[in-house]
Amino acid sequence: RWLRIERLDHAALGVRDLQVSKRWLSAVLDMEPFRADDPHFADDDLAMVRNGAACVALLRLPGGEAPLEGSRSQKGHLAFRVSNEEFETFRRSLPALLERHRVTPEQKVDVEEQDYDVQRSLFFHDPDGNELEVTTWDSEPSEESEASAFLRSALLLDVRTAGEFR
Repeated sequence: RWLRIERLDHAALGVRDLQVSKRWLSAVLDMEPFRADDPHFADDDLAMVRNGAACVALLRLPGGEAPLEGSRSQKGHLAFRVSNEEFETFRRSLPALLERHRVTPEQKVDVEEQDYDVQRSLFFHDPDGNELEVTTWDSEPSEESEASAFLRSALLLDVRTAGEFR
């Protein structure tokens, strides 16, 4: 392998109004401003928000330009992974959150729930019509490096009883 990606750094969303989108993402997905005082990451056309390791770059659309339209098969969407417990809590609260933080009467507030047997997802839209997803996996095999596997094996060989460990 010549390149090992650590994680997705950020995803970008085209929005009409940075302030409206920041407030909405804060209220619905508990996103916080990120590097708001850094001119490289915040100006009239760009704002960064995050929740944990999930970062989103909000890019102001040029006047008269509409956000992308279409379904998941025609365009992308942003997906945020949460734990099973967080998913259940969010699933119960999402419809009321979307209704309470509706920006315009035309804004979609419906939630599409999908169960893929090993993954469950909630799909919904931001004030600009961008599709967002909150998802959880029932289980996921952990990716263990060779070094980590060796260390785990070595520790199992060296520590035979709890008393020996102390």
